Amino acid sequence: MRRQLQVHVHLLLRRRLPHERPPLHRDLHLRRRAPGARGDGTTRVANVNFGCSTTFVGTYIGDGIVGLGGGDLSLVSQLGTDTSLGRRFSYCLVPYSVNASSALNFGPRAAVTDPGAVTTPLIPSKVKAYYIVELQSLKVGNATFAAPDRSPVLVDSGATLTFLPTALVDPLVKELSRRIKLPPVQPPEESSLLLCFDVSGVPDGQVAAMIPEVTLGLGGGAAVTLKADNTFVEVQEGTLCLAVAAKSEQLPASIIGNIAQQNMHVGYDLDKGTVTFAPADCASSYPAPSPSGSL
Repeated sequence: MRRQLQVHVHLLLRRRLPHERPPLHRDLHLRRRAPGARGDGTTRVANVNFGCSTTFVGTYIGDGIVGLGGGDLSLVSQLGTDTSLGRRFSYCLVPYSVNASSALNFGPRAAVTDPGAVTTPLIPSKVKAYYIVELQSLKVGNATFAAPDRSPVLVDSGATLTFLPTALVDPLVKELSRRIKLPPVQPPEESSLLLCFDVSGVPDGQVAAMIPEVTLGLGGGAAVTLKADNTFVEVQEGTLCLAVAAKSEQLPASIIGNIAQQNMHVGYDLDKGTVTFAPADCASSYPAPSPSGSL
């Protein structure tokens, strides 16, 4: 699965001629929505560093990658250093089933003040590109399962599935199997999916009502509630599978993937060292601005 994230950053760069060396930096112009603002609403950031690529290997298809990690050369760090926007950004991911782009915000628009917003502190990471928080517990209905000691979890908009410790995944699968009254089916072969149901002939609204909410208890007392669209995905027509798998030994930490972040306004404040989550209808509450609008 690939998610379309509409980023309203206008790179005013001319195309490089064949005989020219690749540029190392250029000025970046950000066009933003600012009601009542004077002028054309453009912020100029000088000497933005970026890389140039000629070949992509693998399944990734695109013109490039916007780096939003905590490193010095990421876009959010460069904007925060050279403008009043600060080192903060947010996004609101529309569900895969919705034919719409997702919005990415910088500066004041990145503040997550929606009803139900909860904030958790970031854990310092040796890899600055990682945004890691503490996972303390998992709750399904009135059943709560404590996470193993020192359970860091990576908040990752690039990963599709959520990966959690086996000590949490096993009781989660058992509890969901007990509570969900749908015919179970075998997961697709050669997949890491653990729990699937046959939903053929069942209206979408009824399926969602049959799936209990799952709550992630994070550091600082934050509780993030995952609805049916955050925990299950239709992998093929009529087959609905749990979008949570067991973390392998190769992963440096557990992962909260982008299915779990659908219809949430997620904001990162690198200066304060926090991540904030709030439930939202991303397609209507945070529509991606037209190309003439933006940040």
